[in-house]
Amino acid sequence: MNQSQKEFKSDLKSGNIASLYIFCGEEGYLREHYLSELQKTVVGDMMPEFNLTVINHAPEFNELSDVVESYPAMHDRRLVIVRDFDVIGANAEFSEKAEKLFSDMPEYCVLVFVYGNIDYKPDKRRKLYKVFDKKGVVVNFSKASRTDLISWIKRRFLSNGKDIDTDTADFLMFYCGEIMQQLIPEIEKISAFSKKKEVTRADIEEVATRNVSSAVFDAANAVAEKKYAKALSVLEDLEAQNEKPIPVLALIAQQFKRLYAAKLILARGGGKNEIMELFDMRSDYPARLAITAAKGMDIRHIKRAIELAAQADARLKLGAGWEELSLLVASISAEGKR
Repeated sequence: MNQSQKEFKSDLKSGNIASLYIFCGEEGYLREHYLSELQKTVVGDMMPEFNLTVINHAPEFNELSDVVESYPAMHDRRLVIVRDFDVIGANAEFSEKAEKLFSDMPEYCVLVFVYGNIDYKPDKRRKLYKVFDKKGVVVNFSKASRTDLISWIKRRFLSNGKDIDTDTADFLMFYCGEIMQQLIPEIEKISAFSKKKEVTRADIEEVATRNVSSAVFDAANAVAEKKYAKALSVLEDLEAQNEKPIPVLALIAQQFKRLYAAKLILARGGGKNEIMELFDMRSDYPARLAITAAKGMDIRHIKRAIELAAQADARLKLGAGWEELSLLVASISAEGKR
């Protein structure tokens, strides 16, 4: 059974705890937070180490079954956590034995497989997938909504004695990304740096680590706004940071596709919210930038930019280097002057 974070939170609150879980999803902060809450619920705060086992490697079946079937000490239940082991993709011998164990878990044990450094991409044909679908619970901790993330950002800054308004929080999400686990150290740095109670965009730009997609977004928008020197400067910075040209080009192409979509949305009377929904944006800052850039660029020019990016991608895959991206900016510039 698949379950959302909110559904799991509700079950946790009511004490409706399953015996078998998979925790997955890109939002590591939430995943670890609710794992901690599950631990408190299952084994309590009094000497939890007696009834908590954490396995940080790919276990042999006998090792796993031994801890799962061990009775709790001075408590009703025990918790077993297995980290970064692809249980669904386990070998045939493990799967055959685990199928029986997972289908009839001891009522006193809660077993959780945590997908943190590995992705959860199960083969739905596997027997263990079908066991989890029937007997277990898969909880996917995905990115928080824009409203929830902004509220969380404000609370984190407030705990450091700082205030941040909604627009600046939006910019932080654009500049550093939308994953809580990545935002925590950035919030700490910004809070320590900011001399005033109110955090500003300038504070963020001064000390925060900018993510690659934000930089590429600015480079593509600079091209759209005919600020070609700025676009080249951003690309030079990315090269100096040892970013790979193919992923950067993919992000550039993606941004021009967004501009093309924004142009079509605007033409039929749509706006920011539709763009955010289409591209799964939590921050409305990039949506506003896309609208401004799309308004200033002819749709034929955008289509040509997408075509040129595809040609550059082919050359990069044949061995071209960073110079190909500079050539792309120059080519798009030349097309814009026709």
